[in-house]
Amino acid sequence: MQRYDAVLNYKQEDADWSRDMRGKELVTPVDLQRWVIVFTRKNSAMAQDLVQTLSKVGPPMGMRIAQPTPCEIPDDRNDSYLSALRQQVQQDTQMALCILPTNRKDRYDAIKNSAVLITQLKNLMVIGIDSYHDSAKKGRSVGGVVASINPALTRYYSRCTFQHSMQELSDGLKVCMKGALEKYHEVNGALPERIIVFRDGVGDGQLQAVHEHEIPQMIDCFKKAGGTEYSPKVGVVVVKKRINTRFFASLNRGQLGNPPPGTIIDTEVTKPEWYDFFLVSQSVRQGTVTPTHYNVVWDTTGLKPDHMQRLTYKMCHLYYNWPGTIRVPAPCQYAHKLAFLVGQSIHRDPSPALADRLYFL
Repeated sequence: MQRYDAVLNYKQEDADWSRDMRGKELVTPVDLQRWVIVFTRKNSAMAQDLVQTLSKVGPPMGMRIAQPTPCEIPDDRNDSYLSALRQQVQQDTQMALCILPTNRKDRYDAIKNSAVLITQLKNLMVIGIDSYHDSAKKGRSVGGVVASINPALTRYYSRCTFQHSMQELSDGLKVCMKGALEKYHEVNGALPERIIVFRDGVGDGQLQAVHEHEIPQMIDCFKKAGGTEYSPKVGVVVVKKRINTRFFASLNRGQLGNPPPGTIIDTEVTKPEWYDFFLVSQSVRQGTVTPTHYNVVWDTTGLKPDHMQRLTYKMCHLYYNWPGTIRVPAPCQYAHKLAFLVGQSIHRDPSPALADRLYFL
């Protein structure tokens, strides 16, 4: 992470290591032994090419990819895909891959609906919260809560909560938080000592509501779930993406350019009454990079601002769907994907059996 308090010359970095990752062995590879691929007769050649490609790129990364169970369906009707999945997917199936000939939303929704049946600090849990309006029921929104359950912050537990427009999101947080703590204890044999919550989807006008309603309920829930003696150190960070602020770095010969990924701005343009900072976590090839504004509205973690900023930036590296940094911490993006999937396609609680799987990616 780099801090720029003055005008410096630098070499722009891309913050994208997709090319460098080719052929490199993963830290914790997982062999793909039991998986199913569903395709239409028209796409059989495409499916075969995909399987051959995966079998070639897997071993250099340390992944052994076995031959899948092929399932050819006669047509591309929704029922054909769902029937094939019901027949082929077993309890120990690691992945089901469907090749779709078109990008029709109803087919994607049907398949997803059927599927829903860095070590940095010791004992740390990181939670992401975001919300999305339910497209099927007017006035109802879906809150996605995603919490890390392992020391490396790479495994997650997820739950949803539903609320109407006049209802606080915090009303449904207790069940989600309790489930996350129970899962964390199951995996680690202990409860987290520190909990840092990245809360997305909150405007400046809602900060007081978060401080007065959500935070007390979170802390109360943590104590109830862990017993009267349990009192974790908690930090709550509001994440704001919809901002107009832009920053520029001075290059050679007086030229201006985008600040490199990892740039932190926490003086001059921040509010003196807030504990806030701007972070440029991405690199863009065209246009002006947009920073993300973070406001720490509650903090008993004991972390210095520099440590909180470094943790925030490192969490932007851990999103599985992108081989580089993203604009917000990974748990926030996971929570957004979960809320979007449920609000757009499922419209009900996903199966609890999938709570420790990133099925919404």
